[in-house]
Amino acid sequence: MEAPAEYLSIKQAAQHFGKSEQTIRRLVKQFAKTSHVRTEQTPKGNAYLISQAFLQEQYGATTPEQLPAVVTPDQVQEIARLQQQLLERDQTIQQLQNRLLEQNDVLNALTNQMNSQRIGHIEELLLRQNEQLGELQKRLPEPTNPTEDNPVTIQPELVRKSLWQRIFGK
Repeated sequence: MEAPAEYLSIKQAAQHFGKSEQTIRRLVKQFAKTSHVRTEQTPKGNAYLISQAFLQEQYGATTPEQLPAVVTPDQVQEIARLQQQLLERDQTIQQLQNRLLEQNDVLNALTNQMNSQRIGHIEELLLRQNEQLGELQKRLPEPTNPTEDNPVTIQPELVRKSLWQRIFGK
């Protein structure tokens, strides 16, 4: 199957423009009913051909023979300048990352300090409450001990039996 020079098969187009065959197939499917895509009968079935000019519009020059072969001194200087800018940008990014880490450390230290202060405050509140409980217990009347003058009798019906006592009758 020899295609005219202005139309390429999907495989030829993929090789010529440095794209995958699947990418070229998607393009063919999208423009199948336009003048950019033709169908050709082959013994194995239909084959799609796509216009080289249309592919050039879509993907531009990517083959080695279409790229400039010689780098001019101006381009060397431009490349060096761009590499220097990249290096400076990388250094700036590194500095910003270091600052971010430092700020995280400061934030963690402040958080720990605040937590320590909160814990100290809670401990103070607990101590005060314990003191208040102690004072309230001092104010309560002392329980009376049974004496001969004031005998304490417990009525048997007021004593509650445990579950096991109720089950086994003891």
